[in-house]
Amino acid sequence: MATRYLQVNGTHVTEAQSYLLLMLGSTLFVDKSRDRVRPVVNLFLDELEEIDQYSWASGTLAWLYRCLGQASRAGARGVAGCLTLLQCWIYEYFPGFRPSHFEPPVVGPYEAWASRWIGQPATGSVADPSVRLAFYRRALDRLTPSDVFWTPFHQRPHQVVRRSLYTGVIRFADIGEFYDPARCLRQFGYRQMVPPPPSRPQRADRPEAPGGYVIRIPESFDAAWDALLSHMVHIDMYSQPWRTYPYETTVDYLDWFVAHSHCRVLRDDGDADRLVDPQR
Repeated sequence: MATRYLQVNGTHVTEAQSYLLLMLGSTLFVDKSRDRVRPVVNLFLDELEEIDQYSWASGTLAWLYRCLGQASRAGARGVAGCLTLLQCWIYEYFPGFRPSHFEPPVVGPYEAWASRWIGQPATGSVADPSVRLAFYRRALDRLTPSDVFWTPFHQRPHQVVRRSLYTGVIRFADIGEFYDPARCLRQFGYRQMVPPPPSRPQRADRPEAPGGYVIRIPESFDAAWDALLSHMVHIDMYSQPWRTYPYETTVDYLDWFVAHSHCRVLRDDGDADRLVDPQR
């Protein structure tokens, strides 16, 4: 697959392309083939001087979204994508799932945020793998709003990274996924409101077998990326900063959430009382 990059008498450019192919295929755009890389990655390496012009972060997120969608199918037997990103996201937002007895250090301005968790073992609450899955499912069902660290990176992250309020399609090559910050306003330090209806793809096939998972989004949606001002959540007009506690919602949001979401992982006979704000 990468034969044209792996030449015996290659130039420094070819060596750089080979190294980047290895890094991208083994970190950001991992699949379940173990030792192979998606051919489409090659397209981004032809012109090395343009590499810093690509939005690698949004591409990584689009690929991870697609892999998580495939992993959600009943016939899935694993998950691909940048799992380092997923695991660090879990540690940051859900302190109860962090490695035991560990306080992450403060990282410097030029250090990767994920380096806070380097060398730390996963939470070892359950040694028996046969009951581990059920344990974590119950732990998720017991979560309350106060168990979540809603703004781990910055109290107002959109003031640091403005494009985080972009709403539209994020893409990695032929893979497009919808990104909608209006559905998670509490992560921006604002009260959560009932979001607008989600955008719909041109085609969506989500069978039980992950191999037939297909989402197609028209390329015309891509124009939104270059028109940020007209395709972003103007959060100050849309909502208000939370006043009392960081998981504050509008009065009608929780009723909407319970009606439109699966509130539990396990099929217990419980209700959704744990989602209700005790101070409401």
